[in-house]
Amino acid sequence: MTPMQSRPASGRRRRVTGRGLGLLALSVTVLIWGSTFVISDVALTDMGPATLTFARFAVSLLVLLPFGIARGLPVDGLFRRRYAVCGLTGVALYYGLQNLGLRFTTPDSAALLQAALPVLTVGLGVFWLGESVSARRVACLGLSVLGILLVVGRGDVGVGRIGYAAVLGGVAAYAFYTAYVRRIAAGTDPLVLASAANAWGLVFLTPWLLWEIATKGPGSMSFHAGLALAYLGVMASAVTLFLWTFALRKMPASVAGVFTGAIPAVGYVFALFTGAPFGWSRLAGGALAVAGVTLSSIGH
Repeated sequence: MTPMQSRPASGRRRRVTGRGLGLLALSVTVLIWGSTFVISDVALTDMGPATLTFARFAVSLLVLLPFGIARGLPVDGLFRRRYAVCGLTGVALYYGLQNLGLRFTTPDSAALLQAALPVLTVGLGVFWLGESVSARRVACLGLSVLGILLVVGRGDVGVGRIGYAAVLGGVAAYAFYTAYVRRIAAGTDPLVLASAANAWGLVFLTPWLLWEIATKGPGSMSFHAGLALAYLGVMASAVTLFLWTFALRKMPASVAGVFTGAIPAVGYVFALFTGAPFGWSRLAGGALAVAGVTLSSIGH
């Protein structure tokens, strides 16, 4: 075989390797994210939602920024619109609204409402980015919508619905962030983008933090809340910001969006282990989310 004949096979191997790494990054990210609802709920017993969100990403920035600078992020390079958009949607709105929602609803409900994320992300991937959608992904959307209806339709009225609205608002922001990152990811180092988005997220969270401190005080921090904050800052923020950005360089936004369909199931399982009440409708919603991810991934 000549060198010219070996190149296509080598190229295929590189594509397969890149896809495998992307799928691994997505899987680890979704597993970590699924654990955050119960852990955030622990931290929220001592801190307000603004304080928790800001502190979480302050810890994350301490981890990410040195790597971002080492990968070529200059200080003056932070002032780009793309970084500000990522910080607003992927950090401030998503995590801020999620923590606010946890004040009004339970961790298992917040986790199961993440079933809206693949629906919105795949929709943006198709209609905004022009990505193709397979029959398996269409099936996943249907299953995810059914899962959302099972959760919301069985939920408490009044205050509980306020929590639902906050969580779903954050989900919509993250769907936009996922599609936007996919659009700008080419030629952008994942660590640089993750570091810059984290920094801008703190900028947008600062007014909310100052308002919360002025109206409710700075709060306190128990040992368990401190451990929760460390996990949320390092693993669930710094590590996942990098992994998600890395994966979006390898995979279409619609594929990444479908993977988030596993978050409800993972989050619900974590919630059950920490004492959440068992419900057949919620269990069915989680099972449908996992089935959707399976349908979309097999054979793609």
